[in-house]
Amino acid sequence: MLDFHSRTQLYYQLYDILYKDIKEGVYKPGELLPTESSLIQKYGISRVTVRKAMDLLMTEGLISKRRGYGTFVQNPKVEQNLTQVLHFSHEMEKRGYKASVEVLANEVVLAQKTIADALGIPEGTGLIHVNRLRYADKIPMCIESAYLIKDACPSVLDQDFSSQSLRRFLMDNYNIVWSRARQKIFAINATVKMAQYLTIKTGEPLIYVERISFDQFNKAGEYLQAYYRGDSYYLTVELNGVSG
Repeated sequence: MLDFHSRTQLYYQLYDILYKDIKEGVYKPGELLPTESSLIQKYGISRVTVRKAMDLLMTEGLISKRRGYGTFVQNPKVEQNLTQVLHFSHEMEKRGYKASVEVLANEVVLAQKTIADALGIPEGTGLIHVNRLRYADKIPMCIESAYLIKDACPSVLDQDFSSQSLRRFLMDNYNIVWSRARQKIFAINATVKMAQYLTIKTGEPLIYVERISFDQFNKAGEYLQAYYRGDSYYLTVELNGVSG
């Protein structure tokens, strides 16, 4: 309970209680926090005190409000470094999350103009499309669609990439190593299908990454589209020689 005789402000005491409950999993990502009215009644405090505590939690990115629904615990924010191509599973494990993958598709498709131009191949070339939904602690974080030139790695079709790394498989079986990449980043809104996969509302913001990967011989071999939840990712880049 709150200590009304403490020198610590009541709103900060409430913030400490809710912060601890969120960190210890009393309120899990995606769950509703108690309403303002219930907190007022439980702790015998004013609405202003509750709102100040909520503002602190929101400033730290721990909660978010959805009009008509209430206040939710945010999913953990994950850093995406723009200067490196990072392995999702390894990065999640380093941050203390359990990573998992669901394969949505592993199929042959024909290269349309956008992908054909990006990879420097004729339209209609056979591609292998590996589409995966990536999770951290069972929370869907990212939809990742990789397009590979079929003739370069045909046995990709026979593999289950829910239990093994696509990057590792290409390296071990075809000596394909992605040595550099070129990518574009956009902010887009989730379509109905994307929202269903990522368990968010249609139209919510996504970070869209479009990447062309080049092998050790500087040949383009992978066209990747990744859709990251806007409430779960942030982007970082290190800048040198910044002038005032």
